[in-house]
Amino acid sequence: MEKTGIMNNMATVLAEFVPMSMGRFLPLLIGVLAVPLTLMFDTDSFFFGLMPVLIEIAGNFGVLPAHIAIVMVVCRNCATFISPVVPATFLGIGLADVEIKDHIKNCFFWIWGVSIVCLLARLFLGVIKI
Repeated sequence: MEKTGIMNNMATVLAEFVPMSMGRFLPLLIGVLAVPLTLMFDTDSFFFGLMPVLIEIAGNFGVLPAHIAIVMVVCRNCATFISPVVPATFLGIGLADVEIKDHIKNCFFWIWGVSIVCLLARLFLGVIKI
């Protein structure tokens, strides 16, 4: 898809919805939304479909691609084992005799909190910059 220009066009259209003053905060926004997005996308869709578009959008605002990639990888990986599209989740809840809905309901906000703590730690340590 990179050679067709579709990614660039999608990013250009989506970037028009982001105010110029907010563009530099995209790593924070993406980091905060990574856990809910994990529940909607499988790993391949998240990294091969969504990440290139978000990198392109952030590039329109001068955000480094590495910052978007770091935020997406770390924050998403916090939520891997509550995602219903991860086979290991089903194995674990099956062995524990727990329903997937109960697992997500009890763990979602804890995992989201851990993800935000990881995001803030990267921000304070200077791994990502806004």
